[in-house]
Amino acid sequence: MKNLLFVTALTMSAFSANAQSQPSVAVLDFDTRGYNEVERYQIIQKLSLEMINMSDYEVMDNYDIEYISERDEKDFTGCFSRICLKEYGEQLEVDFILTGSMNLLGEKVSTTVRLFDVTEGKFIKSTNRNYVDVPKNDLLMAELTLKDMLGVEVDPELVRRVTVANDYDNILNNPFDRTLVAEGPRMGFGFVTGNNAKILAKPLAEGGWNQQIPLSSQFGYQFEKAYITTGNWQALAEIVPMISGLESNRFIPTLTILNGLRSNNSGWEFAFGPTIDVSRTMDGQLDSRGEISFSTALVFSLGKTIKSGEMNFPINAFLIPPKDGTSYRFGISMGWNSAKKKRLLD
Repeated sequence: MKNLLFVTALTMSAFSANAQSQPSVAVLDFDTRGYNEVERYQIIQKLSLEMINMSDYEVMDNYDIEYISERDEKDFTGCFSRICLKEYGEQLEVDFILTGSMNLLGEKVSTTVRLFDVTEGKFIKSTNRNYVDVPKNDLLMAELTLKDMLGVEVDPELVRRVTVANDYDNILNNPFDRTLVAEGPRMGFGFVTGNNAKILAKPLAEGGWNQQIPLSSQFGYQFEKAYITTGNWQALAEIVPMISGLESNRFIPTLTILNGLRSNNSGWEFAFGPTIDVSRTMDGQLDSRGEISFSTALVFSLGKTIKSGEMNFPINAFLIPPKDGTSYRFGISMGWNSAKKKRLLD
């Protein structure tokens, strides 16, 4: 029985010593006067929770701070100087006070987190980091800066996505436009092989177009709509109306509807779907003497969007398999748009 009491007393003593060895800290305020896009109280709560999760400090409860504030009729907010931090820390009987600030500097958000030692009356730890100015990222910026100050390891990819301005759009650094947008004007060239190339080269009297080089220019516009966005991928529908053949006195309207996948991280995409064009045909084949008719085909497209600063440059190659086994159609198109452009269909 005596041994049991001795072990119990020893255990309680160990717990008591451990509790006393933990320094106490209070999170009183966070200066956001230089960056009005954030909620100050939420940052205070976020920093308090992060300190609790690290378990190296005994964090003073917000309700205790509120009680002492009402009891002593003293407002503990708005204090960022060493003089008042020392005074408030002694009144609250804590070892440290965590504070900081956020300021908008140009296109960057300067975030500072500091740890004040009440006994010594000075800041013993301080870290400043600059982040991309994107709404709704204030809690993440405060968390990353705090962990950096305390030497806690963080995901470097997570840091890169909130510090690199000209990175591919993603959920973290653009919550209002989470996908890479390639919508915009298109222009390029298409080539024809096989029997249709021979028909194009024939004289007009024989049903051709006197087109010795089976190449046609293309001008149009790509509309797109993302219907699924998850992680770094988006599934999207694309509608591409175009005009081709102008260099050979031809006016060929086409409409292509594609369904595809695009990586927001790398910019690569693949799509396929039907294409409809208007041309003159006779006896089931191209003929300049024939009547205007509609024809359909299946098109496959592979492309990549190259990003440079605030500009996107989508480049696509396409292939249309032949119906007659010889007349392949293939080509390349490119375009551009602003990286901040919004889709017309979104």
